[in-house]
Amino acid sequence: MNQQSKKLQNPKEKVSKYLANIGFASRRGIANLFSEKTILLNGKKAKQTDLLTDGDTLTIDGEDHIVDLNPETEVLIYHKPTGQVCSNVPTEKNDSVFSHIPPRKKGKWIMVGRLDVNTSGLLVFSNNGDFVNFLSHPSSRIDREYLCRVYGDITDKKIENVMKGVNINGEKSSFSDVVAVKKISKSKNHWFYVCLFTGKNREVRKIWSSQKLTVNRLMRLRYGPIIMPENLKPGGWKKFSKNEVNKLQNLLKVQ
Repeated sequence: MNQQSKKLQNPKEKVSKYLANIGFASRRGIANLFSEKTILLNGKKAKQTDLLTDGDTLTIDGEDHIVDLNPETEVLIYHKPTGQVCSNVPTEKNDSVFSHIPPRKKGKWIMVGRLDVNTSGLLVFSNNGDFVNFLSHPSSRIDREYLCRVYGDITDKKIENVMKGVNINGEKSSFSDVVAVKKISKSKNHWFYVCLFTGKNREVRKIWSSQKLTVNRLMRLRYGPIIMPENLKPGGWKKFSKNEVNKLQNLLKVQ
């Protein structure tokens, strides 16, 4: 479907969905956005259910935004170092990943999932909230691959357990694949590649912890078909070309 036909099919959109889709708040956080900020539509106080058309002016705390209901999808990847937080604002001790990626002139970068402060590796951002939601939602069955260093006594039974599934906070979690980087040695530290289809908070660490094993190094290498380039150093970012974005959308069968 080309951009022109999309515009003909979607001439209007609710203010709430539009603001979520360009990254001003999560879909759950829209109500808070309206209570915390002054939002005007073409100079009049806006309601969440108001309908937008292309070219309308949304004013958020005095800053004007010209509405574009079908912006071109953009994708950016970032190699997160340990010590940075996946939050819009830094903490007293930790810098924010958003401080290290280029700002957008229109809309905001929306992060696909998160990594905890002690986890490094691939982060994916887009300006398209629907695209981000597709990548993040468990129903999409998009796998994530990590490299992890695990401390403790490894046994075949423990590997079998983390593949079959373990109980974490009342829910079953498991790895879809576990591959040892090298044969198990007498060392207490062991390196593994692991994959899983969900991205719950600290899930990789919790799965290993269920077997009395501790993850002391963790790096995300891949998110579905998006692979972190070997030459992308910690703190570095790369914006996808239009061709790369189109290939990714076609591969995922999503716009």
